[in-house]
Amino acid sequence: MKYPYTLPLSAALISGMAALPANAELTVTPYGSLRIQAEAVSVDEAQPGEDDSYTGLRDAYSRLGVNASYNDFDNVDIAGTLEFPINSARLRAEDPTFFHELYKEDNNSMPRVATISAAHDQFGSVTVGTQWLAYYNNVAYPVDFFSSFYSGYATQAAFRRDALTYTSPSMAGITATVSGVDMTDEAGTSYLDTMQYALSWSVDNLTLAAGYQDTEQDSGDRPDQVGASATYTTGPWRFAAKVEQLLSHSSVTVDEDPVTYNLYGSYTWNKYTFKAMYAQGEESDGEAEAFFQGDSAHVGVDYQHTEALKFFAEYFYEELGYAIYTPNSDSFNPLAGYQVQSDGQVFTVGLRYDF
Repeated sequence: MKYPYTLPLSAALISGMAALPANAELTVTPYGSLRIQAEAVSVDEAQPGEDDSYTGLRDAYSRLGVNASYNDFDNVDIAGTLEFPINSARLRAEDPTFFHELYKEDNNSMPRVATISAAHDQFGSVTVGTQWLAYYNNVAYPVDFFSSFYSGYATQAAFRRDALTYTSPSMAGITATVSGVDMTDEAGTSYLDTMQYALSWSVDNLTLAAGYQDTEQDSGDRPDQVGASATYTTGPWRFAAKVEQLLSHSSVTVDEDPVTYNLYGSYTWNKYTFKAMYAQGEESDGEAEAFFQGDSAHVGVDYQHTEALKFFAEYFYEELGYAIYTPNSDSFNPLAGYQVQSDGQVFTVGLRYDF
């Protein structure tokens, strides 16, 4: 049974901002991003009834949102964000990955982000709502820097969930984050059923970070996660690496806990940015949470035509079926099947226009 306060967060957050005093200096800024790609896809063997190759259009995380801020309180800044996914290839308000349908009562059109936060210079910030998660931000985001739909799959981390998050102020470059997360929305678990902890340290051009996820404290059915990342920039170069490991409960599997390794590098020259990443994911027969793609590789180039308009071209390879979907997908449906041998390849070109 859900707790009484698990009402739609987007409605609650909008009501919260509306409750500010009428004379408040409230600043509201709309924003959006149109991201679409043409792609040529192939796999060794497709699911029954599907071709093993196709060409078509796919959305690459278009969104439409609004930011609101209210800074009249002494030393405290209040801000809110409401953002919806737009599937530009299907002209629908929906998440193109269809991960949302696996959460929150099959609602694939729920907001990507719906938050209210309060930030204080000395005491840090508190954020409540549907948000990017602390573990992902510190461990997985440093290698999630491609422009196409296939960016960000080489991780075991969940991206966004309902959460209550505290982030400390930076002290000597060190920042700590603690977050209670509604990870699964499953019956029999409390609303904030998972805890995430993260620590980052930045000095000059180097950032080191670590994260730990204590998963589903009530049920203990799914593994915990631990990960670390490192990012280094110098001139036009950017390098990043991460490692993640699942920490399974003894009741889940007796296999060795799988590990994911990622190496990323990019170089910017004039308006061009060249990118490459290799990911190695260990498999585990007894753990459904194991790295989904096996080994994968990703290379690409961005061309920043104007401040708002970017063009990109990329190549993506995955060993196991996970990120490469059937054409015109209506759900999360890998073309080769879920976590089976795929040797899938994608050539894609696209554009991103931010406004």
